[in-house]
Amino acid sequence: MLSTFTNYALITKDLPATLARKAASPVIARETAYFEARIGAVKSIDDFLGDRRLYAYAMKAFGLEEMTYAKAFMRKVLTEGADSATSFANRLADDRYVAFARAFDFAVGATASGQAAKVTTSGLSAPQPARLKGTLDLSGPLDFSGANAVSFRLSSQVDATTTKSATIVLSKQTLAAAVPDLKRVTGDDIVDAINAQIEASGDAQLTGKVRAALVTETDLLTNTSKRILTFETTAYTSLGVDGAPGGTGAGADAYYDAGGANRTVTIQNAPLPDAGRTALNIGFGTSLPPDARAKSVTEAYLRQTLESDAGSEDTGVRLALYFARMAGGATTGYAILGDSALSQVVKTVLGLPDGGTSSDALVRQAAIIERKVDLASFKDPQKLDAFIKSFTAIWDAKTNTASDPILALFGNA
Repeated sequence: MLSTFTNYALITKDLPATLARKAASPVIARETAYFEARIGAVKSIDDFLGDRRLYAYAMKAFGLEEMTYAKAFMRKVLTEGADSATSFANRLADDRYVAFARAFDFAVGATASGQAAKVTTSGLSAPQPARLKGTLDLSGPLDFSGANAVSFRLSSQVDATTTKSATIVLSKQTLAAAVPDLKRVTGDDIVDAINAQIEASGDAQLTGKVRAALVTETDLLTNTSKRILTFETTAYTSLGVDGAPGGTGAGADAYYDAGGANRTVTIQNAPLPDAGRTALNIGFGTSLPPDARAKSVTEAYLRQTLESDAGSEDTGVRLALYFARMAGGATTGYAILGDSALSQVVKTVLGLPDGGTSSDALVRQAAIIERKVDLASFKDPQKLDAFIKSFTAIWDAKTNTASDPILALFGNA
């Protein structure tokens, strides 16, 4: 039996080749082909959960295989999504559910409807416009200098039978002419860019029918403010086919209220402008096209399968592979302690015993970890690999009683 140290070294010496061999195994190749062939046709949560093989594949890809049976639970995760801070996934103490909800966002989008005029003490008020509010605070800057992009279909129903639409794209290319620093794109820059694209779409699409704005919300308890991207329908006049004021018949003018039952504003996710883009959330979310979604999930499935198969023979190897994949995102001692696998690796290297689960114990353990481990170094592949190899050597000394065949070369030593 090979040691944990040797096993881990063999697997990671050429990880792409290791994953390629895993992908070529008949069972995995068959399940991956099934997923890739069908995920693009899935349009709803019911479609997704109704296909047992597709759903099981996705669950394993996100390390949630043990929860595959809990369809009602996962339906709630998917239905509420991950954009809202109060959604079910965001209330769970496990980031895997948030990642899953983002990857499989089958919602057609968000829609808000206008309201009819209300009776007030002074008579009828004007019909209320349709207003659609995002979920993300845009007080800070966003980076559009690289591959980040946003793409969505913005629509407004203007009467009982007519809907106007335009596709909005925010990217390095569409923002470059108007934004001085693409690494620090502000919420105001985003609003200006969206409104410019609305106006450029023309009278036949959205010109004059919808506007974007930033709405400031203040939390009275914390006295903090957020700036939320909001879309609102606007009143406009259609000049008819002749494009001139007045006229009769097809050329007659028509006035449309900003509000009322026939006015809506809708956002639907749209494919990113081209390959190699990274979807950026500006408060409404932007989903990846099916082919990009399939690729990211199949890559995750392969890695999860590699780790679980390795773990069936040696738990230490699975811990090491998991740590290599996840440790770079842990920036505090609490983040380490909050993940049992990361915690086990770090505690093994430091020789830390379980210190209990009380708040005082967690504070002490987190402080020790932050003092003795340079967590930022885990973003450096070479330093991360050195830490993991230290873990595998210590793990071998503590748990593996079988000798590594290589040691036979050194006799009794």
